[in-house]
Amino acid sequence: MHMRCCAHIVNLIVIEGLKSLHESIVKVRNAVRYVRSSPSRYDKFKACVEKVKIASKGCVCLDVPTRWNSTYMMLENVEKFQRAFERLRVNDAQYIRYFLDDGSGKKILGSPDFEDWDNVKVFVKFLKLFYEVTLRFSGSLYVTSNVFFHELCVMKIELTNLCESEDPLLSMMARDMHEKFDKYWGDIERLNLMMFVAVVLDPRYKLRFVNFWFAKWNSGAVADDMTKKVKKTVVRMYEHYCNCDGYSNGQGQDGSSSNNVETRPIQDPHTLVKSIYKKHLAMDSLESKSEVERYLADCVEEDSPNFCILNWWKVNSSKYRLLSKVARDVLAIPLSTVASESAFSTGGRVLDPFRSSLLPNTVEMLICAQNWLRATDIIDLQEAMEEVESYESLESEFASQSTITVEEED
Repeated sequence: MHMRCCAHIVNLIVIEGLKSLHESIVKVRNAVRYVRSSPSRYDKFKACVEKVKIASKGCVCLDVPTRWNSTYMMLENVEKFQRAFERLRVNDAQYIRYFLDDGSGKKILGSPDFEDWDNVKVFVKFLKLFYEVTLRFSGSLYVTSNVFFHELCVMKIELTNLCESEDPLLSMMARDMHEKFDKYWGDIERLNLMMFVAVVLDPRYKLRFVNFWFAKWNSGAVADDMTKKVKKTVVRMYEHYCNCDGYSNGQGQDGSSSNNVETRPIQDPHTLVKSIYKKHLAMDSLESKSEVERYLADCVEEDSPNFCILNWWKVNSSKYRLLSKVARDVLAIPLSTVASESAFSTGGRVLDPFRSSLLPNTVEMLICAQNWLRATDIIDLQEAMEEVESYESLESEFASQSTITVEEED
């Protein structure tokens, strides 16, 4: 089944809201452009930052107008320097003249006033949600398929609330974005069922979570129908894995079929009656049900910050032997093509015209080494070397002791 890049869809939704770019953003961009246009202007701005005592190690950065996430980072960063820009407006006469004439007789929009800074704060708060959603969708070091439905709920609720906002600027942007949201994700019956299956295979939520939000968004009949479709998809995938593995769906954990008829003759009629009743109980017990039914009947896990869904399925793979394989493949589905596109871009930088004769193994090692070095858990080389030296000293000490023991025995 085709799966659209979720990060690209979020990008289209936000661009729809920013298509009529607000003057406040343009004014702030022009102010940042002035500061970054020459070293002398930048030094004057840094002096203003020191005078107003802004404790920030970074400084303002100019955005790429065609990329909304770049605009968000610029606004988030520049918001901290509002007092510095106000001081620059007083101390630097050239700053005011810059907005009166750009040298070609055209007036440049700016500089930002108090109302513009208030609008910037609104924009930052508004865009932060979608920026964080994009980051979660674009992750490559953790499972992303099980977060799609959660982020979908968050975006829908936020856009619905903002459409009713008293702020005309926010409500206008939210309505445009909500219309684009509905175009791609408004009809749940058109969405890829695998994204709902991934939530069902998350032991913290399972099928009840999906059914609850289906009922919140749609009528009871549509919600029930979609819930049945999702459950049917899980069951069909499980049965497919059963057929591929040669595993009988009606078997319990001990591998014995619950539907087999006892072939051993029973002489005592009383024993026969009891055995028939025991078989009936066994057929209704959880042990005779499929792994899907047992998994859905079990209690949900506690949603803790340190919960790792991959570790959970690894630990419970003996209990859900085939369902864990289904979860392994479903949870491996990426929500975004950003990570793969980034890998191709990295490969292009490694294999440039000056190093075009590198062997494939060498290119792979370079890219993997770069990925490891950028990982969160950075290896401390000094600590690693000290650990190796301690092991070597222990090894030499044991070797010398064994030599002395052999000499004494001789």
